[in-house]
Amino acid sequence: MDSPTPSQSSNEGRTLLAATTVAGHGLKHLYAAAFMIVLPEIKASLMLSNLAAGALVTARDVSAGVSTMPSGFLADRFSGKWAIILAISMAFIAFGYLAAGAVERYFAVAISIVLFGIGVSLWHPSALASLSARFPTRIGFAISLHGSGGSAGEILGPLIAGGLLLVLTWPQLFQISFIPAALAAVLVWFALRNLKGQQGVTSLKEYFATSGVLLKNRAFIAVIVLSGFRSLSNHVITTFVPIYLSEDLGFSSLEVGIYASLLNAIGIVTHPIMGYVSDKYGRKIALVPGMFFFGLLCIALAYASEGPQLILTIIAIGAVMFTFHHIFVAYAIDLSPPGVHGTSVALVYTGSMLFGGIGAILGGLLADKVSLPSTFIFAGVVVIAAALLLIFVPTHTKPNSVPVART
Repeated sequence: MDSPTPSQSSNEGRTLLAATTVAGHGLKHLYAAAFMIVLPEIKASLMLSNLAAGALVTARDVSAGVSTMPSGFLADRFSGKWAIILAISMAFIAFGYLAAGAVERYFAVAISIVLFGIGVSLWHPSALASLSARFPTRIGFAISLHGSGGSAGEILGPLIAGGLLLVLTWPQLFQISFIPAALAAVLVWFALRNLKGQQGVTSLKEYFATSGVLLKNRAFIAVIVLSGFRSLSNHVITTFVPIYLSEDLGFSSLEVGIYASLLNAIGIVTHPIMGYVSDKYGRKIALVPGMFFFGLLCIALAYASEGPQLILTIIAIGAVMFTFHHIFVAYAIDLSPPGVHGTSVALVYTGSMLFGGIGAILGGLLADKVSLPSTFIFAGVVVIAAALLLIFVPTHTKPNSVPVART
């Protein structure tokens, strides 16, 4: 029997990497989306205000944002350990949900969501750095394909959680959620245990030096900030649409899950399409008109009537809302030198998580003081402003030179 050629082995390795990271990303988003469906149940059970409910989302995102920079260091410094890092990421998610279900108290849910946030932060730098290393000429497409896995999870999560909440309490749902995440941790490590690393930083000092050089690039900073504005709007929509459907429109948990799934139904297809467009025609060609359209849809959501109008508006939002983040990541990688893509991803995610956390808090305040639909208008105005500012950001600048160690 003929032995596989190096190119065949390389292609098989790339396929396994892409399949594993896309599936793992899908499961991570399944859990994240499921939490948003469980949130109205937690809010009602613990008699929380909109601000307190939003604070749970903020706790998740702030913990993810703070721990993303160390995760970026781990991704670049220990690239040969990407499989272990990704498996640990899944383990944090598993134990986070188990902790929330074990103690039916607000502080327990807050602690569990912090663990979940840390798990999220560990995933992205290693997963996306590994993909950028294996698909150097199709970074936008590869990262957007990774995003399609997230969209699949966002579709399934609300449906599964909404259906199970008809027969389970939210603590019971959290407890059984430990099992698939724990199994995924083992499977991710097994599938990627032979994954090779790449040249990267060799010390914490060099890592911070690298980050400092990147932060001197004004275009890179603009990408982080504007991606953060986009994240703020996304978090307002994903946090308060389920609460709006449950409280203002009186939907059941399953109905809320179905509508929340519609936010991602088209995104699973538009992710790779938008990634391809950004690779072929430029990042801003994909981002600026798409974000402007997203903003208008957010505003329209505040006035949409229940029924076909609401359904079509939510589907249209879902077609574009989650595609932008991964193009911003590719944009940041474009502006970064080789060997520090984990750091670049970490910086984008840090900004996105922190701005997203702020959005959940501001949305909660606005919902308590004005109304839930007013939060959608706020989200739309923010993302339209970001789209207009993005027009003035350079598409290409020469990446700053960053010395990295030889392996």
